[in-house]
Amino acid sequence: MENSARNFVRIITEICKEENIELESYSYDWIFRLHKDGVYNYIMGYQFGLNSASVNSICCDKSAASEIMTSLGIPNVEHYFFMSPVNQKYVSKHGNWENMMKLLEKYGRIVCKSNEGTGGNLVFRVSSQYELENAVFNIFKRTRSMAVSPYYDIENEYRIIVLNGEIKLAYIKQRPCVVGDGIHTVNQLLFEYAANNDNDVKLNEIDPNDYHIILNNGEVYYLNWKHNLGQGAYAQIEDFNFIKEKMNDIIFSVINKMNIKFASIDIVKCNEEYKVLEINSGVMMEHFSQQDENTYSIAKNIYKEAILSMLKQGGCRD
Repeated sequence: MENSARNFVRIITEICKEENIELESYSYDWIFRLHKDGVYNYIMGYQFGLNSASVNSICCDKSAASEIMTSLGIPNVEHYFFMSPVNQKYVSKHGNWENMMKLLEKYGRIVCKSNEGTGGNLVFRVSSQYELENAVFNIFKRTRSMAVSPYYDIENEYRIIVLNGEIKLAYIKQRPCVVGDGIHTVNQLLFEYAANNDNDVKLNEIDPNDYHIILNNGEVYYLNWKHNLGQGAYAQIEDFNFIKEKMNDIIFSVINKMNIKFASIDIVKCNEEYKVLEINSGVMMEHFSQQDENTYSIAKNIYKEAILSMLKQGGCRD
């Protein structure tokens, strides 16, 4: 998709027109300058200028955010930092391999990912030295640093969007799946799924050994171990009362202890515990807003509040 064709661009344009905000676009609609009543501010990417630069940088760095949350007593999925060999001199000359292997041996299964990546890209599930070598090669080929975390069997993953100390949206990421009928194989069910669904599911990630399995009637087979909307997951909006009952302390610890103004917080449930997976200071609702008219409206209202807030609180005067 061309950058200018994003729902995000359409939403920002609509908001500015409705609120009589002068809008200027730069870098193929990747940067916006908003101006009203002698006050101006900028949106770059999905950053709205409400968080400080240091907070943005911490949130974009998975291992740094994890280290800080651990020190603050916030339950989180541990992320360990590794620098590419080209940049290794800036942190240590000891090398990476020994510590990577220790993590693999300790946990048995780990997840390797780009330390600053988004959307589930450059994310590998690793359970052998061969898979680790492949993950490291591909990640360091494209980025300068990598985060390694234990692999958790995640029951549910939630996204919580917060703005100015309040929860604005909460949804669970429903992974795409097929359901068995006791007759058809996984391969046959996959063909039927592909014919009836137009989304971004990567069927090539499915284990070929599973193709000939016949699922029991009602048995669920997930098509992806990742919970990303950009890879086929579906956003199911959650009740705020449930979110506050189960995750209120974690959410507001992140907001208050890390000085978060506007962000999305991903929280996972595993083994009846809730942990922060990551914090995204760039609030992206592109795939969420594409689901239907209701999700588009929700995304637009949140972005509108963020824009009015950034012009009021953090704007500069002419």
